[in-house]
Amino acid sequence: MADKPPEEGYISVVDDEPEIFELLKWDSSQTHKQHETNTLEKAKTPEKKLSKAKEDVDPFDLSDPAFIETYRLSKDLARGLCEELKPVMPDSTKSIEFSVECKVMAALTFFASGKYQKSLAGKTDPSITQYFVSTAVMQVTEAMNHPSIVKKYIHFPHLRNERDIIKTSFYMKYGMPNVVGCIDCTHVPISRPEEDHKRHFNKSFHSKKVQIICDSDLNIISVEGKLGGSYSHDAILNQHAVRIDLESLNNSGEQCWLVGSAHYSQKPYLMTPIPKITKKSPVSPEKYYTNMHSQTQQVVTDTIKHLKSRWKCLQATCNKQFDPQTVTKLIVACCVLHNIANRRGLPVVPMTPAEERLEAMKQKVANTPISRKRVEDPIGVQARTMLLDRLWNERRIAPESCTNGPKKRQKKDKVVVETMPPVMPHPQMMQPQMQHDDPSKRPRIVMNNPTYSFGMAPGWGHYPQH
Repeated sequence: MADKPPEEGYISVVDDEPEIFELLKWDSSQTHKQHETNTLEKAKTPEKKLSKAKEDVDPFDLSDPAFIETYRLSKDLARGLCEELKPVMPDSTKSIEFSVECKVMAALTFFASGKYQKSLAGKTDPSITQYFVSTAVMQVTEAMNHPSIVKKYIHFPHLRNERDIIKTSFYMKYGMPNVVGCIDCTHVPISRPEEDHKRHFNKSFHSKKVQIICDSDLNIISVEGKLGGSYSHDAILNQHAVRIDLESLNNSGEQCWLVGSAHYSQKPYLMTPIPKITKKSPVSPEKYYTNMHSQTQQVVTDTIKHLKSRWKCLQATCNKQFDPQTVTKLIVACCVLHNIANRRGLPVVPMTPAEERLEAMKQKVANTPISRKRVEDPIGVQARTMLLDRLWNERRIAPESCTNGPKKRQKKDKVVVETMPPVMPHPQMMQPQMQHDDPSKRPRIVMNNPTYSFGMAPGWGHYPQH
């Protein structure tokens, strides 16, 4: 039987089998080599991208407003902070070391946003990992808690001339004499601690209860963030060195005190509001003192609000992954940064309405209610009474309309318009002027002082008629 002729396009591989297999082997080897080359190139690519990203991404290339909004500091303050932290920055154990500037910028981003962001200057950087940001935050926080840094930016007035400056500022702004600071507390959440669980639980969540004292310019002059959220306001102050200083100053004859909220008990060195005085209370020395106290107490409320608006890592929704010791250091670091920005007068990035409502709700449920059976210190009540009498005697008597506020006009009230006494106009203004609209008609006489101007100057001709 004859072989069937091959079809058109058919290729026989029987005779050329050795050559075909050689070609297949060569192609396989070349493909394998090319795959190895591509793998090596892919392995080298991240290093090139990392180095290129470090060169291209520079936070200081941002505009000044964008830089302040992102890092909460101006460019010169950020550079100065980097120079100050270099001598006290902890040594790194990583084989690849990042610059101090890169660490500080990453830490500032976390402080401002409360989140680990893998970007610099708004651009994603492959070299910025969560591990790097967490390490940078810990190192920068540790450096900012160095005694030399803390003493430079957070300083309670121990000298007489320093206290006099603060007293004068409070008196000029709010009318309260001998005030060396306003005091209040706020809660900063933490993770559930392994030890002292009950001391850190504030009936709602685990937290550090931070005591803050500020001056009239919203600068923080004292901060205490070591105690847990279950402590009362008085308990934290009683354990603080400021109490000893103020007691010794008052005993030596120098009148100076703090202004505190109703959560504190009245002391000779601490002025608190008078109980049972409300907005509807009649005008009295007690009511006048309460109004003056409320205006002064608002300073520390604004200070805490600005602190948490600038550095969102202290808000009630953050820091739940940090242990108590780390949160204490974060609090001190953010207070240092707050004073740096506040003294320069940098704008505060406000909280969103949702953040503000959530923060107020968290603080309200965390604080213990004010006790109505609290026993006041008799010497402290006497000191407050003396201050009350002084403020009442030095008060500025305002008109009745200013003190009682504008009264809403009812329908039955008649509108009485007080007319000003007539002002004799200049003789030249009384002279009539002749206007000839039409020569065939009698000229029209026009007076320069119309009757609807109520005797005022001609420039008030737009005054409404009655």
